[in-house]
This record gives sequence, structure tokens and C-alpha cells, in this order.
Amino acid sequence: MAEHPETRRPADEFNPSIWKPDRMDVAAMEGYLFGNDNEPPAVPAPMFEFQVFQMDMMMLFGQLPRLALTAAILLGSAIAVSAQDQPAAPLYAAAQAERGQAAYRQSCQDCHGTTLDNGEFGGPPLKGGYFRTRWGQGNVAALYGYVSLAMPPDRPGQLSPQTYADLVAFLLSGNGYPAGEIELPTDPNAQQDMSLKR
Repeated sequence: MAEHPETRRPADEFNPSIWKPDRMDVAAMEGYLFGNDNEPPAVPAPMFEFQVFQMDMMMLFGQLPRLALTAAILLGSAIAVSAQDQPAAPLYAAAQAERGQAAYRQSCQDCHGTTLDNGEFGGPPLKGGYFRTRWGQGNVAALYGYVSLAMPPDRPGQLSPQTYADLVAFLLSGNGYPAGEIELPTDPNAQQDMSLKR
């Protein structure tokens, strides 16, 4: 018995004259429409292709108003969301950064250095490329949370929440974030909305 060249199944399975009511075989329909090794096609191929092309174009043009409306809604929503959800810049006052610098000299300078990147005891740089890579995609809450839980290494979490906020303000100042009139709050929920992205 001959096999169908594409599926390696017996050719009689592709014979449309043999009705098999328990299943609809796509390959059999293809054999009927386009012909198989033994019989010519029932529908001339060029005519069938034109009908398919014509039906596809009608379906496409029938969907254009719906597609245009969907695109307009999505574009409008994206613009509205981007305008509403712009993350706020970090807030801190210059006086707060000065207090943070004093706390830094007392608790952080030995490890991180006088310029935030030249420590004697191997602390990572707290400004420049390292800071941007480590913290630049997050928010102030993540930075504050890490500093307040892990620093200084010899007494982690032992400074007051206000001192930690002052230290973060000093780090922001050292990394070029502009000072404002309002001090950085100690509330992590308020810090959550302050993005470090530039």
C-alpha cells in the first residue's frame, strides 16, 4: 500500500471517497482540495487561493475600525498612566545632608573613605558608577532600608531612624541629586515613591 509522502500514513486514509464519520482528517481535506498522488484536485488551486486571499482581505478590512479603536484606547491609557505615575525625585534638604555628613564622618568614613569611594577597610564606593549600578534603578526606600538594617557593620541598625535618613540624604547629595526644601522622611511608605532613576 502506498504511503502519503508528508505523513507516512497509508494513502487510502487520504482518499475522500472513503467516508470516516468518527473523525475529520485535515490531511484528507487537503488531499481533496489540492489533490494527492492519485487524483487531481476537486477545486482548481488558483481559484482556491484567490478565494482565500479575497476572504482574508475582507476579514482584515472588516476588523480595521475595531483595531483602530483598540489602538487608540491603549495609546491613550499608556499616556495617562505615564503622566500619572511619574516617580517623584528624592526629597532631602541641604541642612539634612550636612547632618548626614557629620554622622558619616563618625560612623562610616573608616570603611567608605572621606570622598565616599576611598575607604581604608574595603567598603564599597558610595558614589559614581557603583552607586548607580547598585541603587540607581530602585527607590529611596530600598537604599534607606539597607542602610538602616546593615550599617554600620559593627553595630547594624543601632543609629536612630533620623540619623539614617540624614545619612541617606548625604549619599544623595554626594551622587548629584539636588537638595530641596523638604527633608527626607523616615517613613518607608513615603520613600517608596521617590525614585533614584534618572
